[in-house]
Parts: sequence; structure tokens; C-alpha cells
Amino acid sequence: MLYIQSIVVYTLLALLMCLGAYYSKRDVPMAKLWGWMPIVLFTLVFGLRYGVGVDYNNYVEIYEDTASYNSFFSMWENERYEAGFIILLYVCHLVHAPVFVLFSIIAFIQIFLLYKAFKDEGDILVFLYATLIFTGFCMYSFMNIMRHEIAFCIFMYSLRYIRDNKPAKYWLCCLLAFAFHRSAILLFPLYFIWRRRKGIFNSWYIELAAVLGCFLVSFVLSWQNLLHYFDTIVTLLGYENYLEIAEDMTVNSKLGITRLLNLFVTCMFNILYDLYIVGVCLGYIFMGSMMFQRIILYASHTHFIVLAYALCYFYKTREKNSAQMLRYAVVALFIVVSYSSFIFHVKDNTGAYVSYFQKDMHKVKDNLRDAALPNPK
Repeated sequence: MLYIQSIVVYTLLALLMCLGAYYSKRDVPMAKLWGWMPIVLFTLVFGLRYGVGVDYNNYVEIYEDTASYNSFFSMWENERYEAGFIILLYVCHLVHAPVFVLFSIIAFIQIFLLYKAFKDEGDILVFLYATLIFTGFCMYSFMNIMRHEIAFCIFMYSLRYIRDNKPAKYWLCCLLAFAFHRSAILLFPLYFIWRRRKGIFNSWYIELAAVLGCFLVSFVLSWQNLLHYFDTIVTLLGYENYLEIAEDMTVNSKLGITRLLNLFVTCMFNILYDLYIVGVCLGYIFMGSMMFQRIILYASHTHFIVLAYALCYFYKTREKNSAQMLRYAVVALFIVVSYSSFIFHVKDNTGAYVSYFQKDMHKVKDNLRDAALPNPK
């Protein structure tokens, strides 16, 4: 039941989102409404989900625990969360909204920011929606660490201001991102790095050497041994509560077909995006640490966007030569394998879809989540 429901919901969602993005760029009646269809569908599906993501129940507990506070300032004084998130909590409590309203607002903010960031880039949204869902990224991460992902989406929108040399607007976006997650403090100096750059990685062989080097280092480097060097930084970025449980926050770092295919796809590109390369390299170095994976999120989570650009480019140039067709086939295969792997492990990765209103399925989801945690209840 969970497998079938998850396949139907996620596959239909991805296809309909891609369809809406496709027709929004065509000369058809109600093109703007087609563009809004993916936003509405995404908001409903992920706003009304239950138990999708390891942190889902943590956010439910946060919402329930903050219901007793009678003002924004009392929440701010007694909670460790940032001002932007507290405002969302306070508004929802003010109107006595059920928790799925909070999740719907968060889902809307995330997908709307992505839409605004890339809506002027031709057909890229079609491929962006596809990689967001079919890689499984949305279910196990994007709608899991929600405060952090809001900050990430704000950052994606703000990159236009680096390109257009508008520092005040960029830093205003960074400040807004900081209002949802303290780790956004890392974003402020990036303007100076990229405002007149040709690129940190100026040639494909430097990129390739960096990626392969970090991939090999991942087999010999133990992030646990480095943890004590980062105590101050971890606290500054808002992860101090993870220090005591860092040993338990481990993730699967086995060398499987999906990870090898991901490495091959990465090495195949002549990548122009410094963030993506940095994210790939740091992702390999901290492969086993969930905490460090979150700290490097602003770089590593650009992977589905780069995949979308690559897929779009290879698709449009696939008929020019056999090499482009092969590249398109490899990237498409990677996405198919990623989605198949996600669906196959859907119970173990808490990604199985259950609606908030399917009350009879909530206990099943709770049991699956507890079994997936490092220390099951």
C-alpha cells in the first residue's frame, strides 16, 4: 500500500509539475495559470503530508510546544529558533491553525522562491521540478530540514544580485535567510568572492582532480576525529544541540551503484558552478556525517539544479552529435536509478507518502520513522 501510494503521488506530482512548467512557457491560453499549477500542487502535497522526513515529528513537537506562548517575544526568549521561523509559528498559533497549515506555508515559500529564481531561464523549470522529485531529494531532505531549506531557497534567489552587482539587495536576502537559519552567516562574504570572478575552478581537469581527490579521501578520513576542531563554528552556525549526539548522526556511506553513478555523472560535466564543485568535494569528505552535511548544505544542495541544467542542455543538443545523446542518456539513467533506489528504500528513508488525513496510517508511519532513527524508541 505504502509503495503504491508513494509511487502514484510522487510520480504524478512530478509529471504534473513538469507539465505546468512546460505550458507556462508556451503561447497557450492561461499560460500564467499553468505556471502556478506546480506551486499549488507542491504546496498541497507536501503541506498535507504526514511523517515524510526524519524531522517531521520534531517540527510537530515544536509547533505543539510553542502553542502556550502568548507573544512573539516570549517565544523568542524561550526557544532557540530564529526570528523568521518564530514569526511563522506565532501567526499560525494566532489563528489556531492546525500544523499542516504551517507545513503548507513552508512548502509554498520554498517552491515559490525556486520558481522566482529560475522562471526567466527558459524551460529549466521543467527539468528542475523533475530532478527535485525524481532524485528523491525533495522527500528525504528538502521537506525535512525545512528552516535550513528556506534559507537555501532565499540564497538561490539572491544569486541574481551577485550577477547584477547589487550588493545591498544580496545582503538583504542573506539577512532574510539568516532570519530562518543562523548558518546563513556563511553567505555574506560570497559576494566578494564572485562579483568579478572568472571562476574558482577555471578548467575541467582541476574540477576533476578536486572531485576525485575528495572522493578518495572520503575512504581514509574520519570526520569524527575532526569534530573537536569545529566546536565554535558548529555553535555559531546553530548546530550546538547536535554536538552531544554527533556520533549518532551518521548516514550511510557505503559505495553503491547510485553513488558510483553520481560520481561518473559529476566527472562527465564541464562544470561551471563553483558552489556545486565545492559541495561535491565537501560532500565526499564529510560523507558519513549528517551534521556536517547540513553545514555544507548551501553548496551541496545545488546538485539537483546543476542536474536540471545539464539535462536541459543535453536534451536540446542531443541531435547534434552522439556524444550529447550519450550524456543525456547517462544523466537520465542516473535520475531513473536515483528514483528507483528511493522508492525501493522508501520505508527505510521515511519517504513513504501518507496524507495528514489518513489517520489510520499514522501509526504505521511513526513505526517506520522510529525504526529509521539511529536510536529507535
